Amino acid sequence: KLYALYRNTKVTRGLYNTTSGLWYRDKNYDPPYKTPGGKDCHWSRGNGWVFGAHVRTLMYLPRNDSHYQEYVDTYKKMASTLKDVQRTDGFWNVSLADTTDYPGPETSGTAFFLYGIAWGINNGFLDKDTYMPTVTKAWNGLVEKALDTNGRIGYVQGVGLAPHSSQPVTFNSSRDYGEGNFLLAGTEVIKLASG
Repeated sequence: KLYALYRNTKVTRGLYNTTSGLWYRDKNYDPPYKTPGGKDCHWSRGNGWVFGAHVRTLMYLPRNDSHYQEYVDTYKKMASTLKDVQRTDGFWNVSLADTTDYPGPETSGTAFFLYGIAWGINNGFLDKDTYMPTVTKAWNGLVEKALDTNGRIGYVQGVGLAPHSSQPVTFNSSRDYGEGNFLLAGTEVIKLASG
C-alpha cells in the first residue's frame, strides 16, 4: 500500500519532476503552471515534507523491499538538486526553481533539507566530502540569521500551499513547525559534530 500511494503521487499524478528531481505540491502546480519568472513551481517546504518522508521511509523500510532502491535513488536525486540550488547564505528560497519568485531565506524548508542531507551523510547514503559544505552553510545560516536570543526561529513561512503564501517572510515570521524542523535538523547535525 505504501508503494501504491507513492507511485500514485509520483507517477500517476505526475508530481515528481524527473528532470529536476523536485516535486510539485499538487496538480494545480504541475506544468503548464509557471512561476512569474517562467520556471516550474517547486515549493520549498512542500519538497521538505517529501525529502523528510524519504528519510523516514528509508529508516524503516526493509532493505530487501522490492522498491527500496527507487526510494534511495529519488532521495539521492533530490539531495543533489537541493545542494545545487542552495543559497550562498545557507538557506533555500521559498521557490526552489525561481530565485526571483519571493527570493528570501526560509527556515522550514531549509531545516528539512538540512535534516535530510545530514541524515544521508550519517547513514552512508551521501558522500561527506560532497555534502558537508551544504550542511555547514545551512546550519550556520540558520543559527546566525534565523535563531534569536530567546530560541525563537524566524524566517518561517506561515501556513500555505505555495511560494506566494504568507508573504512576506521575515525574521519575525515564526511557527512551531519551523522550530520543530530546526530541532529535527539539529538531531542529525549533532551526530556529525560528534564524529
